[in-house]
Amino acid sequence: MSSTESPATQAMEPEIRTRWKALEFEYAKRLRECPAHDRKALYTEAYSAVSELAVERFKSDRPEDRTAGTSKKTVALIAKFVDKNDRVLEVGCGRGYTCFMLSPQVESMVGIEVSTSGIRESREVSSRMGLENVEFKQISATDLVDNFTPDSFNMCTCIDVLEHLHPEDAKEHLYQAFSILKPGGRYFIQMPNRLTGPHDITKTEFPGAKKALGFHLNESTYKEVVGLMKTIGFNKFRIVIWLKTIPWLPKRPTNLFYQVGTTAEFIFRLLPAFMHFSLLEEALAIRLVAYKPVSPRR
Repeated sequence: MSSTESPATQAMEPEIRTRWKALEFEYAKRLRECPAHDRKALYTEAYSAVSELAVERFKSDRPEDRTAGTSKKTVALIAKFVDKNDRVLEVGCGRGYTCFMLSPQVESMVGIEVSTSGIRESREVSSRMGLENVEFKQISATDLVDNFTPDSFNMCTCIDVLEHLHPEDAKEHLYQAFSILKPGGRYFIQMPNRLTGPHDITKTEFPGAKKALGFHLNESTYKEVVGLMKTIGFNKFRIVIWLKTIPWLPKRPTNLFYQVGTTAEFIFRLLPAFMHFSLLEEALAIRLVAYKPVSPRR
């Protein structure tokens, strides 16, 4: 999975975009309405369909040109929280870009993905690059405890994926991620903030809409995400942003107390609509690192 309404999606040829639109609205409606036991297969069907369609607009074989959501900047943010001895899981790895880029900095990477073409391409590129510490599995975000043992990863990353999960599945996924993380393990999440949304295809098709109607089944806020993760057991939170800490040097990833994010949301809610400009959308984008306690809760 990956963020649907990316610049690449917006730049699709009209015929491909029309087909994408129809698929996204159809599958999103079905995912919102179908019972929980049917959603797992429907995620695979839906994202395999749009992933195959996306291949038609690619003009390059380079992994960085065949991805959405992730980027060199995102990898640089994550790299601040890993070391050479870490075992890392990426949830919704798409076509594998983050796994390829992060793998030299960790002991091993496992990428999971529901779309058939995404997982196939990830494996092909990984083999071509000769990456021996990267593995890809076609499983869903709620299949973690069936495929991995408890306390088996130092870090789990979720880049523009959680908003694609039904709220019930997002909660179940976070419980399972907590289980497979080692004590002291980190969970990195990047997702758009609902306060500046909707961020899926709704944004361009229905500019006046207040709620996502496409694949973003679960746009959220810092306050809501942190609140949910606290109930699951995560006990420490940091947000990660790009700051120019020294005027003459480039911006660098900086981690701050999560309350900076929730305070920004509070201020945003107080501002009149005409002050909700595009810079705020980037400032409020959720980039959060949550920590599993080193010792169990008493």
